[in-house]
Amino acid sequence: MESADKPTESREPSATSALLGSVNTRAYPAFISKASLLNLASEKADQLLRHPNVFLTSGILRAYVELQTTLHQPGSLADAFHLYANKPVPTPSSTNSDVIYKDASPSALNAAVDSKTANLALDSALATHDLNLAIDIITTTFATQAFKRAKILQRGLLPASALVILPLGAWTLATQFAQNFQSTMSPGYATGVAFAGTLAYLAHVSTIGYVAITTSNDQMERVTWAQGVPLWERWIREEERAALDRVAVAWGFAEREKRGEEDGEEWGLLKEFAGLRGMVLDRVELMEGME
Repeated sequence: MESADKPTESREPSATSALLGSVNTRAYPAFISKASLLNLASEKADQLLRHPNVFLTSGILRAYVELQTTLHQPGSLADAFHLYANKPVPTPSSTNSDVIYKDASPSALNAAVDSKTANLALDSALATHDLNLAIDIITTTFATQAFKRAKILQRGLLPASALVILPLGAWTLATQFAQNFQSTMSPGYATGVAFAGTLAYLAHVSTIGYVAITTSNDQMERVTWAQGVPLWERWIREEERAALDRVAVAWGFAEREKRGEEDGEEWGLLKEFAGLRGMVLDRVELMEGME
C-alpha cells in the first residue's frame, strides 16, 4: 500500500505576511496617554513647519494654527508667525538639482499674517490664559510693518485712487457748468471759480470723514489711544489696539464697577506694554462713573 503522504512544499514569505509579522512583533509602550498623543502630533506638525524645504504659505500657516488650537497646544504659535515672516525661501537652482535658500523680507507684503489667523491664535492664547503668549502673538502679527503695509494696500488703495480721480472729475464738472449753466462770467473765469468751489467742498467733506473714522472710539472698551498719537497711526494700528483690548477684557474683572481695581504682576505688565505702544489701559475719565 502506497503512502498517502505528499512532499511538503517550501514557500517564501510574501511582502504582506512579512509586514503583518513585523507589526505583530513590534513592541508598544505599556500605556499611551491622550496627552502624549496630543504632544506628539503637535511636535510633528512643528517639525514639518520648520523643515528647510517646506515653503510656508498663508494656507499652511492657517492649517497649523487650527491644528495647534484643536490640540490645545498654542505655545508655538508666536514662533510660527515669526518663522512665517523670516524663514528662508527654498528655490531650485538653475544650474543643478540643489536647493538655494533666499533670505525673506520680514516687512514685505507677503509676510503679513491674515487677521483671521491672528485672531484665532489670540483666542487660543486667551483660552490657555497665557499673557506672555498673547502679547507675543500681537507683536508678531498686528504690530508688524508687513501687516500695516498690507492694510494700506487693501483698505487705502481705493480712497487714494479716488483722491487722484476727483480733481479730474471736478474739472469736468466745472467746465460743463461754465459752458452750459451760466452766462454772467466768461467761460474761463467761471470754470476756475467752479473748479475751486468743487475742490473746496470735496476737501472739507473728505476731512470730516477722515477725522470721523480715525477718532471713533465706540469700539474701544478698556484700551484707548494716548494723547499725541497721530490720527493716521491710529487707523493703521487699530487691529493692534483691538487685540490688546481683548486681552485686557479677558484678564480684568468682568464687572464694570470693579474695573480699575485689578492688581498683580501680569496686570502691571499689561499696562506697561500698552503704555510702550502708545495706548492707555483704563483711562480714568472714560471709566464707569468717572465721566
